[in-house]
Parts: sequence; C-alpha cells; structure tokens
Amino acid sequence: MATAVYNVAMSPPDAFGYTRDALQAAGVALGAQSPPAHIAFSLTRRDFETGSVDAIMPGRALIAEAPEGKATVTLSVDPATQFILYAAGIGLVALLFGGLLFGNMENLWFLIVLGGEAWLFWCVFSKWPSDALAMIDARMRASNAVSAVAPPPPPAAPIFSPPPPSAPTAPTANAADIAEQIRHLAELRDQGHITQEEFDTKKAELLKRI
Repeated sequence: MATAVYNVAMSPPDAFGYTRDALQAAGVALGAQSPPAHIAFSLTRRDFETGSVDAIMPGRALIAEAPEGKATVTLSVDPATQFILYAAGIGLVALLFGGLLFGNMENLWFLIVLGGEAWLFWCVFSKWPSDALAMIDARMRASNAVSAVAPPPPPAAPIFSPPPPSAPTAPTANAADIAEQIRHLAELRDQGHITQEEFDTKKAELLKRI
C-alpha cells in the first residue's frame, strides 16, 4: 500500500471538493463518497507490465479537520490483489510448459520463473501503488495551498547507552569459615561418622563457594 498525507489550507468541505477534482483530473474512477470526509476511488493499470490485463487498485481519500480552519488529506492506494491469482497462474503455466520444452535445463528455468514471479509480486504490492500515487500527487500539488507532509524521521540512536545494571551477585563465603568446616568434616570422617566419599563430595561443594 502507498500512502501520502497533505496539508491543505482550506476548510474540510473545500478540501473535499479540491481532492475530488484532483482525483478526476488524474483519471481515477470515483466510488462511494461521504462529504466532506471520505472518497473511495480505483485506478486501473494496463500495460506491458501487467501483460495487457487490467490491474485494478482500490484507493481512498480521507479528509480531516486541522487547526486554523485547515484540513489534512490522506491518500491511500491499495495493491491490485486480484492480480495475484493471475500472476500465480502465469508462473504455474510457465513451469509446466517450460519443464516440457527445457527438460535438460529444468532447474535454471525454475529460477527464471521464480525471479519473474518475485518481480510481479513486487510490482503488485509496491511499484504499481507508488506509481498510481505519484500520478495523483502531481494533481494534488497543483495548488500552492497544498503541501505534502514528509514522514517523520526515525529516532536517532543514542551515541552512548550505559550498560544495564548487573544483577547483584551473592556474597562469597569466607575462606576461613570454609576451612573450618572442612576440618570439622575431616574429624567426622576420622571418627567414622561419615564415609570418605561423603567427605569428598561435601568438601568439593564447600570449595566451590570460595
């Protein structure tokens, strides 16, 4: 979808009439209208890029009141989604007949068809709506009372970002306390209260805490 926003130094009803005239001058087909807020329209593209098939792109104009008695006009042109089935059909037919004609180059032909399909989908969803909007834009900006609104720039990345605070680490045990516990365990082992294996396991756990 392609979108453009305009500041119009007119009241919403006047901006509605101006936008409608600009759309008609651009050769679009007007649809449902709700003065002074909404105009539906459609554009048809038919050239070598569409294979001489009608690619119909719906659009809308939204007129809203702005401060100081002015208005904003938002124009949107949607992709020719009905053309997707046609594009997919072309790709399928090309694969079937290409596989018969270029059997020894089947993989290469598949890549060629895939590239063509990718180009068609790019046209449907990006190029054709943008081209249509550019044609309307020339009519919209025919008056000095209309100016396009530039999209806001992306926020600048900070030059320096302080590192996030690290999580507090658990305090390490005192080495003297660990040594005392190990001596106590050795006494228990020597007295036969714990086995050598239990002593070694507990000693390893205590040493890890240092």
